[in-house]
Amino acid sequence: MKTIHFLLLALTFSFLSTLSAQDPVPKKDNSANEYFKPLTWRSIGPFRGGRSVAACGVKDDPLTYYMGTTGGGLWKTDDAGQHWNNISDGYFKTGSVGAVAVATGNTNIVYCGMGEHAIRGVMTHHGDGVYKSMDAGKTWKHLGLEKTQHISRIIINPDDPNVVYVAAQGALYSPSEERGIYKSMDGGKTWKKTLFINKNTGCSELSMDAKNPNILYAAMWHHQRVPWKVISGGSGSGLYKSTDGGETWNTIHEGLPEEKGKMAIAVAPSNSDKVYALIESDSNKDLGGLFVSNNAGKSWSRISDDNRLTQRSWYYIEVFVDPVNENMVYVLSAPCLRSMDGGKSWDRITGTHGDYHDLWINPDNPKNLCIANDGGAAISFNRGKSWSTQSNMPTAQIYRVNVDNHFPYRIYGGQQDNSSIRISSRQLGSWGIQQQSWEPSAGGESAFLAFDPDNPRYVLGGSYLGTIEVLDTEAGAGTNIMAAPIQYLGMEAREMKYLFNWNAPIIWSQHEPNTYYHAAQYLLRTRDMGQTWEEVSPDLTRNQDDKQGNGGGPYTNEAVGAENYGTISYVAESQHEKGVIWTASDDGLVQLTKDGGENWTNVTPKGMQECLVNAIDVSP
Repeated sequence: MKTIHFLLLALTFSFLSTLSAQDPVPKKDNSANEYFKPLTWRSIGPFRGGRSVAACGVKDDPLTYYMGTTGGGLWKTDDAGQHWNNISDGYFKTGSVGAVAVATGNTNIVYCGMGEHAIRGVMTHHGDGVYKSMDAGKTWKHLGLEKTQHISRIIINPDDPNVVYVAAQGALYSPSEERGIYKSMDGGKTWKKTLFINKNTGCSELSMDAKNPNILYAAMWHHQRVPWKVISGGSGSGLYKSTDGGETWNTIHEGLPEEKGKMAIAVAPSNSDKVYALIESDSNKDLGGLFVSNNAGKSWSRISDDNRLTQRSWYYIEVFVDPVNENMVYVLSAPCLRSMDGGKSWDRITGTHGDYHDLWINPDNPKNLCIANDGGAAISFNRGKSWSTQSNMPTAQIYRVNVDNHFPYRIYGGQQDNSSIRISSRQLGSWGIQQQSWEPSAGGESAFLAFDPDNPRYVLGGSYLGTIEVLDTEAGAGTNIMAAPIQYLGMEAREMKYLFNWNAPIIWSQHEPNTYYHAAQYLLRTRDMGQTWEEVSPDLTRNQDDKQGNGGGPYTNEAVGAENYGTISYVAESQHEKGVIWTASDDGLVQLTKDGGENWTNVTPKGMQECLVNAIDVSP
């Protein structure tokens, strides 16, 4: 009997459900588990960090910092980043962290908000509310707000750690009332929602006046995702201010564009009148950018229209102000940017991984920074001239794993926000596997990796928009063998000749030498290592034209292909019989050929709805 498994792969988490191709579903056979009982897990890395969107330090302790990862929970260092330790395992029910905050007066009090706020389509999982520690992360208690799903910021009143604010973005794929701003007066025992706009609008940022904790500013974001599009902006987006500790809120809009997408807001700690707002707006009208208010939000003017500040807005849009210098402004985007003149000009801060999502600035020592990006967290004591390493945190997110038959066998995978990699499963010497044990492989971050397991000299690896590389591992050289050498970047999906999944399948044929299969909406085959490709199927998806437009809107297009829909998401070749190939699509179809692609049959399980089929496994 053939069984279809739907898998979501991450580094240390795997969620598995099984759907039988026949009815009724038989009882689960656990006999195979007996063979695995003696085995134990060991960490093999890679030790370069995975994506983090939350970072926080302790102002009175320059050695202690917290990092919230998007799949591996909450981590802590007590030696300024030389070593990181997970402090959430066994307490948290989910692994995606969106926010972390430490109380000013009692640094043993730590709040953690779950669910990353950079709303990628390849998230590991949504969050389950708020957790609190009273012993600096040794133990945790769940405080509710389970249905908020994605939390962007937690702020603790510096005068009273029992007064806590949670900025909840809310559910990503559906309307929900569990979003907005929540306030607790009793340390999280109870919560009151104090700002709610509508079921599609959550809070993307919250900022407190350092001189008066009753004054808060909020950026509300109208947003939603569907598999084929990210929606960033709408009638619900707006900026709000409270002067009574978040009990009531008033809109602030004079001088701001009417069309608003994602926004961030920050009040200068040294000057309560100066407030910065970073605003996504209609890119065709050139309305977005960095705005400043010099009268505590009563009126605004645009200070910069540099498009680096607002690129790919749904993923970035973060602004921070130096605690001492009101004109020193940080903006996090694909680069980390800093202005010394109130936003008029910008310089890049380098030395860490790119794609930035959060920044903590020590209020007592502004040279001390902790930054979160797609490579984890890093710490600086000289305003970003140098940083702690990001190669000591095993928080990578791996799309797919493959192994060869080398001795010892080698493991291959594509790491989100990094590159594809390969490592031997065993290393000689007493040190074992280390960061330097890893080596690059073919393709990019979202790669399927395919090769002859008995002779893996040539490795085919994919990347987004159908890019494929063949790597000669002996020569150390690779070349692009894209099926159609077309620049798809920025095109509508319906305009693309081949519509590739972000994680487009590539497999090696077990029955034909030098034959590989690659998948767009069609199944493609090469018999000459990618010099030529042929289509061996019709369109094997639902091919819904209304779901094949731009990947983003209404103000900013998403152009890198992550929202391509109506694509083949998995290909499996039978190891038993030549010509038997299964395909799965991201819109819920399972197709089968028994003659190498001459004829195809729709074998989608009865009753299965339109959904991503992430893997197919043929019984051994």
